[in-house]
Amino acid sequence: MTSLLGKRSSMVLFHNEIGHQSHKVRIVLSEKGITADLEALDPENLPKEILEVNPKGFLPLLIDRELALYKSQLIVEYLDERFPHPPLLPVYPVARAQTRLILHRIEEEWTYHVDILEDASATTSKKNSSRKELKKNITNSMMLFDGSEYFRSEEFSVLDATIIPILIRLKFLGVDIPNNKSTKNMHEYVERMVENELIQESLTLRERESFFTD
Repeated sequence: MTSLLGKRSSMVLFHNEIGHQSHKVRIVLSEKGITADLEALDPENLPKEILEVNPKGFLPLLIDRELALYKSQLIVEYLDERFPHPPLLPVYPVARAQTRLILHRIEEEWTYHVDILEDASATTSKKNSSRKELKKNITNSMMLFDGSEYFRSEEFSVLDATIIPILIRLKFLGVDIPNNKSTKNMHEYVERMVENELIQESLTLRERESFFTD
């Protein structure tokens, strides 16, 4: 085994210190109180041993004994099943299905474009197009913010773990959502979540410096 992937006594998450997909998994680790070693990697210069188990070079990458998982949603689902409390999905099937539908919409309409904006190899034209689409899609989603403590719920869920890393990056990514009557619930939601102790715990130093300093 290599030095990076040798046997460890604890779970390890190889992550991008400023990428929203990695932040999503760190939020889940924080919310569930899961102990894991965090190892930051440069997504543009991944070590050979990482590419051997993760040929497409996705970050984050979770190593749990003999298991290597990449793609953040798969990691989140695994963590939710292995550490079921607190649950990230509703208990009842109908509510669970509704959550998954919203998650699918967010993945298609938000996550896709944020991935492009975070991709160093994406062209300026492609980034400008994604910036425009992301702003439009988020603006068109304002009815989803219903004033609940968390996103459409009174309890933290996988939806919060997915959208908070996106929403706190909007200004950094050049996407401005004006604060007005129609967007009030969204902005208030972001303010509440940013003050949440577990969300604060999930932030890296680079994220604090990039997203919360003027």
